[in-house]
Amino acid sequence: MFDPRLLETVLLTTCAWVVWFAYRSFRPRPPLPPGPKGWPIIGNISQLPTLFTWLTWVDWSRQYGDIFHINLFGTPMIVISSPALVSELLDKRHNDYENRPKLTMASDLVGWNRITPLMPANKLWREHRRNMSQLFGTKAAVGKFYEIEVLQARKLMRRILEDPTEVKNHIQSWAGTMSMKIAYGYDVKGGQDPYLGIAHKVVSQFLHLNQPGAFMVDSLPWLQYIPAWFPGAAFQRTAKSYRDTLSNLIDTPFKMGSGTAKQSYTSDLLSADDYTQDREYALKTSAATIFVGGADTTAGQLHALLLMFMLYPEIRKKAQAEIDQVVGPERLPHFSDRDKLPYVEACLTEGFRLHTLSPTGGVRVATKDDVLGGYFIPKGAIIQPLTWLIAHDPEVFKDPLEFVPERYLVDDPPPHPREFTFGYGRRVCPGMILADASMWISATMFLALFDISPTKGSPTSFDQFPGGVLDGEPVW
Repeated sequence: MFDPRLLETVLLTTCAWVVWFAYRSFRPRPPLPPGPKGWPIIGNISQLPTLFTWLTWVDWSRQYGDIFHINLFGTPMIVISSPALVSELLDKRHNDYENRPKLTMASDLVGWNRITPLMPANKLWREHRRNMSQLFGTKAAVGKFYEIEVLQARKLMRRILEDPTEVKNHIQSWAGTMSMKIAYGYDVKGGQDPYLGIAHKVVSQFLHLNQPGAFMVDSLPWLQYIPAWFPGAAFQRTAKSYRDTLSNLIDTPFKMGSGTAKQSYTSDLLSADDYTQDREYALKTSAATIFVGGADTTAGQLHALLLMFMLYPEIRKKAQAEIDQVVGPERLPHFSDRDKLPYVEACLTEGFRLHTLSPTGGVRVATKDDVLGGYFIPKGAIIQPLTWLIAHDPEVFKDPLEFVPERYLVDDPPPHPREFTFGYGRRVCPGMILADASMWISATMFLALFDISPTKGSPTSFDQFPGGVLDGEPVW
């Protein structure tokens, strides 16, 4: 028998849904942030240079304010240069901003979604983060690797002494060797080690993949289904080549590292009580992240710091005098000296600020509609912190383009660079403490042993060496 109350319930439910949908669809919403006018369909994509894109964003930020938006083939990008607004989204509202934007070429076709920074915020990503935090998340944990870092720093000093004309190459070899040792326990044999060659090749390919506008498939994802033989599908052949290189990086060193008992990220997790065979993939891919992540970024940062010491000789001499007083001439600096060298510490801190290694690091995607600073952020929008401008804000850092370690030695210092240069929220760099330790011991040993001065063709100002993961010119 028909029950009219059932019909009444259905009608009321339907009406309630229609009213809710209409309210959601037609209610007034805040405007998008201001921004430059773009073209139909392509938006602002033609206004972005392929290199040093962030310099254009800096100009737009000064024109439109600390939050503005651009259109990338219909996808809104919200660029934020206010530390408070960045923290509000990526720290306080992290649950809605954990994911990276999906890069079809890098992630789906090449497979960079196997490497921690580009992974979606899923179970595997959380296991990566847990593994790295367990071994690198505290100073006490990183202390297990001090012996490796000291040894590699001494080897770097010896190479510089033997051939001071190849300092940049020595630094790259130092960073790659140390990353291999920490990730896998592998001792690089010297010369053109094949594993270091793979790492540098992978980093170069990654930078290519992330150039704005480099691959049309990132803007038109349906192109990924075009076969490699089809006219105009050269990107498919590039993707296969890059995928093979990345897979080689993930698989080959792990096979070698899993057979050693030496102290390393791989050996520590393989011997853990809770290790099981089904965790091998997470271990293998996270170890590759440590290898490729540390091999290039740490080298770029140390190289930049030495450039600063060349351009600011009075600061270098002051740091060297502090080392001479505390350490003396009979031995090399050690981590036990760190707390007694505040000026050297300030130099390192200022180096991280001035040379912002990743000027646009921390990019995310909004998983739902949101409002920030009175502006609308649509679901699917790319959230781009403008870290370089945060690190060079003249209202926070007086003379922001100058190397001034003293700014961190006052009673009320400005924000420490670790608050913004190593990422934000749950995606902050898990190797931050490890990288900081490697930088400190190597830079301090260098100051204890060497002077540095420009030669013909060396940069004469720091603006010739802009921050970024892209390589700079050699100091020597």
